[in-house]
Amino acid sequence: MIRIKTNILRYHIGNKKTVIPHTDSNFSFFCGVLWEYRIPTPTDHRKDLMKSQLSFSVLTALLALAAPPADAELVIGGDPRVNPADFRITTFASGLNYPVGMVELADGSVLVAISKGDRFFASTAGQLVRLADTDGDGVADAQSVLFDDVPGGGLSALRMAGDLVFTCGQGRGKPISILRTGPTPADPLTLVGSIQINYSGDWLHPHSALAARALAGQPGRYELYFQLGSEANFAVTTRTLSLTSTIGVEGPLHGDGFYRVTLSDDGQTVTGSDLTQIATGLRNAAGFAFAPGTGDLYLQDNGIDGLVDVNESHSADELNFIANDALGGAIEDFGFPDNYTRYRTGVFVGGGGIAPLVTFQPLPDPQTGSESEGAADITFAPPGFPPGLNEGLFVGFHGKFSSGGLANEENPLVYVDPKDGTRFHFVANDRPDVGHLDGLLATDRDLFVADMSPSGGYNTTAARTGVIYQIHSLYDPGTAVEALDLPVPGTFSLSAPSPNPFNPETSINFSVPGPGGVSPVSLKVYGLNGQLVATLADQLLQPGAYQVRWAGTDQRGAPVASGVYLCQLKVGQHLGATQRMTLLK
Repeated sequence: MIRIKTNILRYHIGNKKTVIPHTDSNFSFFCGVLWEYRIPTPTDHRKDLMKSQLSFSVLTALLALAAPPADAELVIGGDPRVNPADFRITTFASGLNYPVGMVELADGSVLVAISKGDRFFASTAGQLVRLADTDGDGVADAQSVLFDDVPGGGLSALRMAGDLVFTCGQGRGKPISILRTGPTPADPLTLVGSIQINYSGDWLHPHSALAARALAGQPGRYELYFQLGSEANFAVTTRTLSLTSTIGVEGPLHGDGFYRVTLSDDGQTVTGSDLTQIATGLRNAAGFAFAPGTGDLYLQDNGIDGLVDVNESHSADELNFIANDALGGAIEDFGFPDNYTRYRTGVFVGGGGIAPLVTFQPLPDPQTGSESEGAADITFAPPGFPPGLNEGLFVGFHGKFSSGGLANEENPLVYVDPKDGTRFHFVANDRPDVGHLDGLLATDRDLFVADMSPSGGYNTTAARTGVIYQIHSLYDPGTAVEALDLPVPGTFSLSAPSPNPFNPETSINFSVPGPGGVSPVSLKVYGLNGQLVATLADQLLQPGAYQVRWAGTDQRGAPVASGVYLCQLKVGQHLGATQRMTLLK
């Protein structure tokens, strides 16, 4: 369900339809569905009062079903670094049909991949839906379909680089679709290409995950990564598949690893080249994340299922790493199936392959502790999260295949510090209303978490029950926004920083136009590669003129290098202006 600011209830009175506005801003309805109910009248064969009262009771029950559960929000904790007062947790959107992949659009709205049809794995088409929170309260109050009938359906991944959007489902008949954004974030997408992996026979871990990034200093050039996991649970894959496409790239694929394709985009046509195997010895690397700043690639790998009890893992899930300058060199071998870490005991079997950075054992005691199994999506923490929570990774765990709530004791959201391997359950695995936290999106100050199916299932009863939560950081890094004693402006403005060039500090003036009430305002500094460097303002402001100072430091307070930076103002959903500034040391 998405909470809508103004709603309409449609009742039947006798044989007439009457549309009645409903002014309760917290009333919710399933996306695209208005509850209809026929209220008897005296002319309806003299229905008695008891039946009328029963009818109203049914209506009340239906409306109760449409309302979000009171305890639907996530609960965070698990470590002394987590202060719940530093966060605002909201149900950003609900009533979604198996949401998993998410990306942030240029205006701060969220694009989410959902599937069409009641059954996830039988889906043959998907949708890319834009969700916008226009008033900054953590609840999406507008949605629109930017692309309908995404080929394949059962969408399990969504990534974006530059003007290109990439999405795919899992396995046979689920191509990797390449789309182009429109002139504005609200405009429809255009399908510009596809990549097809051609399967023969069963394949336990087909492609399902993507990673994408722009190549620094090479406009219109991108890298796209995708995995092809193991054919079987605990054996080396010997079969070879073929990759074909509409963008000019093709070639053979081997399982137990992942690949990269290089893309060139001239604004009209996308072409692909250089199909390259990056790694082998991976059972199912179904989650990727590039480290901010370094570009190093982090990836998870799913452990071997239990040989006696499938729910008691034979080996532990892993977090792995490949340095940026090693991507595309010699094929990295992580050792599957002969080398792995035994679940619960921590014994490293085989002794070969690249050792993982982290193995996910039960906490705190591997024999009796709280479990995390079936690693899914991973993302680096929002830089605007509090210190101690803004440099690691979040890992969502699917847990038991088709179980949710208390029946799925393996599905936490885990925070990992890759520097020392420490980890804890940021969201515990004992929530009665959580199924599979398979989708993650980190923005500057927000972590979006998608629960594709709170009940855990994938069939009719689970359709259109998916939820996206927003975990918003309220932590104040100490940047002061100073109000200026100037007339309220009528338009957005972002003045050139002064001094410019500067060292060590510059002042930036901006304005929020009136008339009106408060607006969500962000003022951010980016590198020329589009990477976020610092957030100077991210708060609600009244119309007026303001000033902030930037001392040439990043989100974590560390000095940045000399160079050219971009300062970007956004007010509400509107991009106000961008200014260039140069730091000289």
